[in-house]
Amino acid sequence: GLSDLRNVLPTSVFERDLIPILAEMLIKKAPKMTERQIELDFPQVACAFAKLQLQHRPLIQTIASCCQKPNMLRKLNDWGLCALTWSYTDGFPDAEFSEFRSSLRAEVARRGTISEEMISRSQLGPDEWQT
Repeated sequence: GLSDLRNVLPTSVFERDLIPILAEMLIKKAPKMTERQIELDFPQVACAFAKLQLQHRPLIQTIASCCQKPNMLRKLNDWGLCALTWSYTDGFPDAEFSEFRSSLRAEVARRGTISEEMISRSQLGPDEWQT
């Protein structure tokens, strides 16, 4: 994933060159993405960017916007919801995303089965978070 690339590329190349290219590609692709692609891909992207402390404002805004479409949060699997909640709480705590954070927290509460520990562990990835 992105962590592996960060380890093999010089930081300046990774953050200055590669990340903006990847982010712009995702932003351009977003309007054509299916709901299924959004619910599977965007939690992973947001989590990776938050975990690596990468701030690409247009991409972070695009992910939040796409995930706020009607009923999108209800369609997320538990890990996706946890990953977005963790990402927009710890990784992107900006006031600009307070409404999105509130929507995420409301969905967490609605489900009633997600703990704060699950949210925190989501940064480990979808395969590791519940082990």
